[in-house]
Amino acid sequence: MERVRDWVAGLSLRTQLALAFAVLATVVALAPAIYLPRALGEQSRRWAERRCLDVARAVAGATEAPLDFEDRRTAAEVLASLDSTKGAAYAALLRPDGTVLASWRHPPAGSPAPPSRDGAIVYGAGMLHVRVEVQVRSGGAGALVVGFTLDELAERRLEAQYLVLRTSLLVLAVTLALGFGIGGLLLKPLQRVTALAARIARGDESAALDLGDVGRSDEPGQVAEALGAVVERLRRLNASLEERVEERTRDLEAANAQLAARLAELKQTQAQLVVADRRLSLGRLAAGAAHEINNPLAYLGSNVRWVADELGAVGQALESGTREERARARETVADMLEALQQAHDGADRIAHIVRGLKTFSYGDEDERAPIELSKAMDVAIDIANHELKHRARVERRYEPAPRVNANAVRLAQVFVNLLVNAAHAIPEGAANRNVVRAAVGTNDQGEAFAEVSDTGSGIPPEIVERLFEPFFTTKPVGQGTGLGLSISQGIVTALGGRITVSSELGKGSTFRVTLPVPLEPATPTPPPAPTPPPRRRGRVLVIDDEPLVGAAVRRTLASEHDVEVVTTGQEALDRVRSGERFDVILCDLVMPCMTGVQLAAELEQIDPSAAQALLFMTGGAFTETTQRFTEANASRVLEKPLDSELLRRHLHERLST
Repeated sequence: MERVRDWVAGLSLRTQLALAFAVLATVVALAPAIYLPRALGEQSRRWAERRCLDVARAVAGATEAPLDFEDRRTAAEVLASLDSTKGAAYAALLRPDGTVLASWRHPPAGSPAPPSRDGAIVYGAGMLHVRVEVQVRSGGAGALVVGFTLDELAERRLEAQYLVLRTSLLVLAVTLALGFGIGGLLLKPLQRVTALAARIARGDESAALDLGDVGRSDEPGQVAEALGAVVERLRRLNASLEERVEERTRDLEAANAQLAARLAELKQTQAQLVVADRRLSLGRLAAGAAHEINNPLAYLGSNVRWVADELGAVGQALESGTREERARARETVADMLEALQQAHDGADRIAHIVRGLKTFSYGDEDERAPIELSKAMDVAIDIANHELKHRARVERRYEPAPRVNANAVRLAQVFVNLLVNAAHAIPEGAANRNVVRAAVGTNDQGEAFAEVSDTGSGIPPEIVERLFEPFFTTKPVGQGTGLGLSISQGIVTALGGRITVSSELGKGSTFRVTLPVPLEPATPTPPPAPTPPPRRRGRVLVIDDEPLVGAAVRRTLASEHDVEVVTTGQEALDRVRSGERFDVILCDLVMPCMTGVQLAAELEQIDPSAAQALLFMTGGAFTETTQRFTEANASRVLEKPLDSELLRRHLHERLST
């Protein structure tokens, strides 16, 4: 240190000043080089994160409708729009359960796990990974995960480094220039003092008068002013950069808000059209069901009335009539048996239609189970029969096909849409010349398929590609909303399947629904075994608020069991409380005052053995409570109208244990 001081002391004053200003210039130049890279780098990082989040949220807003409808195709198209976004590397749209609905590209190897919360950002594998939540109708939240490269961030950091380098060089140059200028100005007073001293030494007395001018030098103020100008320039440069970033952010937020408003408007319009489509379908369904029920109801009532009118006369003729009268009576009995058989067939037809309507009207929960495509197609044909029979004859071509894991109600809805569309492609009044063919089978890949073909007018090629677009329809105003095929595609896509269409103008169209088969095919249900005769005569209590239903059940079982009928749950409860015992208690599930669910709860308290003897009848579970109870006690619930053979089999099983 002393050597350094000695070396500095040995330098001239001009050199010392130059060295001091050089050190000062270096320190001033290093200040922005140390501070600005970190500040600008952090600012660039925050800008990049905000930009990535804004882009992800804008795309996430556009994926809400596809995620609601499980529309994988539309979701993939939305994600593919990131191809034009600078820096976007991959994207994945996740359902609420974490599974992938759609994706665009794939994350690179070594990428970290996706962020777990909304707005979270993770760095890894040379990328920035963003997660944004997407709300769905059920109240849950899916998520959009987007990955961005760090190239743009690196470019901005490189620009910042170049800016810092240029700024540092500018500061260094300005500082050195000012330093040497100020050094020169600071040396001038000393030179003037030296010159004045030399003049005084030479005897020039007037030189002392000039010493007062040396103290009026303002070089320190000029240096401060120069440094202030440099700092002000840096401040303006930084403010300009921040203003540009904020302006870009405001533009992006405005675009995002506009997109969100348009999406909200689209969702509202879509919801209104969905309601309109449901009302139109419900009206068509009700009209068709009424027509289909009225036909068998007409001859059922007519036949029963005729049998009732003829029964007395036939009985009297068989008992006391002449030979010819008895012969005619026996012929009439044969006709009566035939009429009763027709009435029975009509009642079965009505029960079949009602059963299909009940199946189609169940809730919209996505509960899946192994089902047979042929049964779902039969239900759909029964429901759409009123639309079909005036336009074409229906052919069924069912080949062996594996069961599929699906929701029976939603799959029937798909088939109803396809059948109704096939019917509408054929004009009325030519049913003998046109065919709507329903086919079920297995394709070469082992997948199950269901097909609806028609001999209608066909679909123009330019329209085929738009058939599954929401709200697109070729039907007149008031006859369709354009949502049927779109909703059907969403249902099939959610099941992991696909809908394809082939059509030829003037020859008709074919829609095929292809569904994957579970890894472990469901074991086919064995046919029910014939009902063996009962081991013993049982005592049966029937509870139904409809007396005619109770009377019908009593007539069905009277030859095999002792049957008693009451019309309220309270009567049954009183009889059990009084000590009466029954082998089987057959109870209607939905009754006024006391339901079958409430009776079961009461019997559990006062006589658990009587509660175990309960079997339930139901015409449909219309409340949440009865629906939950029916699902929990499915093996003890019989559907109305009762199948007499199934009823006898249940009683036999109860009396055999």
